[in-house]
Amino acid sequence: MNIHNILPRYFGNYMIIKKHHSWNLNYRDAVRLQKKLANKIILYDDINIVKKIAGVDVKFISNSNLAIGAVLVFSFPELTLIEAETCKSRSDSPYIPGLLVFREGPIIEKCFKKIKNIPDLVFYDGHGYAHPRRLGIASHMGILFNLPSIGCAKKKLCGDYQDSLIYKGEYSFLKENDEIIGAALVTKDYIKPVFISQGHKISLSSAIKFTLDVSKFRIPEPVRLAHNYLQNYDS
Repeated sequence: MNIHNILPRYFGNYMIIKKHHSWNLNYRDAVRLQKKLANKIILYDDINIVKKIAGVDVKFISNSNLAIGAVLVFSFPELTLIEAETCKSRSDSPYIPGLLVFREGPIIEKCFKKIKNIPDLVFYDGHGYAHPRRLGIASHMGILFNLPSIGCAKKKLCGDYQDSLIYKGEYSFLKENDEIIGAALVTKDYIKPVFISQGHKISLSSAIKFTLDVSKFRIPEPVRLAHNYLQNYDS
C-alpha cells in the first residue's frame, strides 16, 4: 500500500478520505495490516499550532448491531464546542481485544466525512502506540486521516508501570520489553490513572501535556464530552 494514496484531501471545508484498505478482514489479515501500518506511525511532534481539538467516541446500542459514533470539535484552549457530528451505522464486527479499530473505525470515518472544522489534534477513546502491535485505534485512524492523535484508554492493553501515582500530573512510563509505549497518567488528584499513548504525529511528552491541558476529571474533556453527548443521543 502506498501511504500517499490514503492521505485525506479537502473539498471546501470537508475532509475527503481517499480509498484505503477494507474494514472487513479476517483476524489474520487484520493483524498483518496492523503490522504493516505500524511502520507508518510518526512518534515525534509533527503538528501545527493547536486551535481545534476533537474528541471521538462510539456507542453500541444494546441488543442490536447498531452503533453511533460522535466527533466533537472544540476550540483550544477554551474547549468551547464548535461542532458535533454523529453517524449511526451497523457494525457486524465483534469486539476482539487489539482489533477495536475494525469494529469502530468505519463509524468514526463516516463521522469525519461530515465535519467542517478539521481538528488540529484528535483524542480517541482507546489506545495508540500502547498496543501489542503498536497500532491501536488512535494510531490507525491518525494514519488514515493524517491528523495528529492521542490514545486515551481507561485500561491498559499491554505493558507495565509503577502503580504509586496520586496527584494530577504524576505519571509512570508504560513499558513492554524495556520499550516505552505510553504512560499511566493521573489527570485528577486521588483518581486512578488513564493510559496515554501516542497515536500519530505527536511525541509522548506532548501527548501528556495536551492531556493535562484538557483534563478536569479522570477522562480528558474531549473524550468525556463526546461520551456524554452519545449518552444523551436519541437513538
